[in-house]
Amino acid sequence: MKNLITCAFAFKEGFQTSKQLTKLAGKDTTEMYLKNIFVALSSAKIHNPEDDVVLSVNIDLDVNWITRFEQAGVSVRKMEFNSFVVPKEFLWSLAFFKMCVLNTWIREGNYDRYLILDADTYTTHSYEDMWKEADLGMILYPLGHSFSHPDRDVIRRDFIRICPDEADKLPITHFGGEYVCGNRKMLTEYMDCCLDLFDQIAAQGFKVEDKIGDESLWSIAASLLYDKMPFIAATPYIFRFWTEDFYLVSTQTVSNPVCIWHLPQEKETGFIRLYNYYQAKKCFPPAEACAKMFGIVNAKRPFDRYTLANKINRKLKKWNLKK
Repeated sequence: MKNLITCAFAFKEGFQTSKQLTKLAGKDTTEMYLKNIFVALSSAKIHNPEDDVVLSVNIDLDVNWITRFEQAGVSVRKMEFNSFVVPKEFLWSLAFFKMCVLNTWIREGNYDRYLILDADTYTTHSYEDMWKEADLGMILYPLGHSFSHPDRDVIRRDFIRICPDEADKLPITHFGGEYVCGNRKMLTEYMDCCLDLFDQIAAQGFKVEDKIGDESLWSIAASLLYDKMPFIAATPYIFRFWTEDFYLVSTQTVSNPVCIWHLPQEKETGFIRLYNYYQAKKCFPPAEACAKMFGIVNAKRPFDRYTLANKINRKLKKWNLKK
């Protein structure tokens, strides 16, 4: 079985890059993203050496960057950004290149399973279990947002605009755009649905929320295919760590580890530190050290005095110092 792991990177002058960065595409931003992607794809290759790992871009990269990626076992492929193109005013305009890339790869049909990741991800374990699940269904990352959460509400409103009849009858889950994984057969049907949705949006003059992004199409397409194919939660394999605006402590690094960390607010900090570490040592540090670079703290239960007293008593009994 042949597996493909890819990240998509698009550059278009004046287009939006990321909500976390609030920047337009430019030289400095491009350099930062390439460092992020280097960490994302080289770490994926280290833990999945038998899989093909490719950076999919719509621009000609500097030869030094191509050499750097290839030395880490990552190929670079240029693709045209010729589908899923939205107006540049849209907040997530460049994020739609992920859909263009995945659609291009599956149409060629050279792989059995495909995974597309965001640039700000870091891999710590093998994808072996994940690939096995991909044989059984589409694997997407549910974000756990409630029915009225603002981010999910944007998607629900667009679902009603685009597919009013279906939106009245079908549930909708907010799936993240940082991770899409599946086998060729199911992904082909899934991308067909995404293309149909996009064509409807374009034909209506993009009269949708200006916050619409690839997550909206991934989520709406999954709802439309609700009874046609299995959708599997990616939560055993990826976790979105927030490290600034609202902070999450987690057991997902050690006690209940996932193999992919998504860190949207570490583009300019943790990923750059890891990139510099790799360039100096040609390897990444242990996962525990990486977690510290990203500012991830393991979850620890705070103890009140009664719980602490019980812990001390148990220790004393274990050491035969108390009956």
